[in-house]
Order: sequence, then C-alpha cells, then structure tokens
Amino acid sequence: MRITFCLSRFLVAVFWVLCISELQARGDVTFVHEVEAEDLFTGKKTLTLTTSYRADGMYMDQQRRYTGSWWRLLFGGVREDRRTVILSPVSHDIREIDWGREKCRIFSLDRLKDPEWLRSLEKPREEFVPLMADRYEVRAPEVTIRVEETLETVGTYPCRRVSARLRQETYDRLRDAHSVTEVEQNLWVSDEVPGLGEASRVQRQLASVLGMEAERLGPLSSLLSYWQGALQPIAEDLAKVRGYPVKSTVRVTAHYIPKEGESKKVSRVVNEETSFLKEVFPQFDEDRYKVPPHFTTVRVP
Repeated sequence: MRITFCLSRFLVAVFWVLCISELQARGDVTFVHEVEAEDLFTGKKTLTLTTSYRADGMYMDQQRRYTGSWWRLLFGGVREDRRTVILSPVSHDIREIDWGREKCRIFSLDRLKDPEWLRSLEKPREEFVPLMADRYEVRAPEVTIRVEETLETVGTYPCRRVSARLRQETYDRLRDAHSVTEVEQNLWVSDEVPGLGEASRVQRQLASVLGMEAERLGPLSSLLSYWQGALQPIAEDLAKVRGYPVKSTVRVTAHYIPKEGESKKVSRVVNEETSFLKEVFPQFDEDRYKVPPHFTTVRVP
C-alpha cells in the first residue's frame, strides 16, 4: 500500500492550487477555499486555504484547526497551526514559512523539476528496497472516470459532476495477502469561474517546465498522485475533465485481505475531505506573507 509523506503531498497541493487558479498579469487575485477533513492519524480538522496571485508569483496560506477528540485531550482544546508557501518565478525559489517553529525554509524552484528529489521525499531506506521488491508485487492501478452531462448548481456556478475512482493493489508474497488502496474523488467543475482560460495556459506552461503531464497538476491531482507511470492509458478520459473545481470530495480507503479471503477483509478510511470555493476577490494582503524578522531562515540545498 502506498504511503506518501506530508511534504510531498503538500507540494502536490501547491501545484494543484497554482494550476487551477488564475495568475493574472493585470492585477492581484485571491481565492479562498474552506476544507473539512478527517484522517486516520490526526482525526478531524478544518482548513482555510487563502491563495493569492500576483505578477511575481503565487502565495498560499493554510490555517488549520485540529478538532479531533484526542487532540483536545492532548492539548486541552482545539489545536491551531499555520503554514505558508510562496512560489516565485522571479526569485526562482519556494519559501515555506512554518509559523509554529518560527522558521522559513527556502527551496530552489529547480527542485520541482527533479523527479529524483521528489521521490526521495517518500523513498524507503536503501537497504530495504531489494527486500521489498522480492516480497511485494505492486499491480497496475485501475481508474474509472465518469462525467455527467446534467448541470448542477453549486454556490452560484453551474457545474458538471465528475466521479473518479482508482484502485491500487499490492500483493504480499510472504503472507499471501493483498493490500488495496481505493481513492474516490468527486468534483463539481464549472466553465464559468473567472480566469479559467488563463489557468489552463498556466497549467500547460508549468507542466512543461516541470517535465510532467499537465493533468497531474489539474483538478484530479489528489487521485492521480496514486498513479505511477505515464497517464497515456487514461488520457482520453482525463481530457473530458474540464473546468474549475467549485467543490471537491476525496475519500481514501485501505483494505487488507489475508490469505483466508474476502470474509476476513479489514477496511479503514485513511482520509476523507471536502473542499468548497468560498470566494474570489481582486486584492492581495501583503502583510499576511511577510516573514517576521526574528524567524530563522534556512536555505535547503
């Protein structure tokens, strides 16, 4: 079963927001998304994602509130934190501000073009790689994508619903058992969200720079992060997914099937989240993204 570390998933999230939003040369624009999520490890949380775009780059601010019961027990109440990412083609870097640790980390933009570095974020210890290859057989994923023709209104936007499902199976030769990851993503996409044309152009340009398929940075990026290899086998289905995601739901379920068979199967929901586009406005809050002078700045090689 594929497990991805937080940093690599966070970078994927940054890519997704960059590509589905509008990078305007004409002026500043800010998008606000509200997210409700629950995962197996951190419990329930709510997030506010504020993403601003200017001529010099993309600014993303994530404010999280952990409301799960064990967080309340551990911290005596709701735990809050904040994380900010600034991606600048002008200075050719990514700046990640960790407000809790009072630290700013700077990555070269070239890192996003380096697949070896991205894989290293989730790579197991080298001595375990041969053992894992002998023991585990990762089978080809199965993906289905369906686009409804009937329009639904979400907020003020007419949307088409997209239903996508990925199934990834790993066979454990030693235990004669199967681990299955199922990812279900539902989108409500609209052609009438302002800036869609500009967003499509930015998506194609950024994908070219990073050397990856543009679809990996689009609305189905959460699901496609589990797909290994080229997207050509499902390119025709992916081409049907057009528009800005006004609403998105993602559910990741893990199944373990022992050698005794389906009757002994154990299933757990690993992650579940719902995201809504709350508002779009032509302003930029510069103070939100300033690094306080007392923060430690570290340049990551």
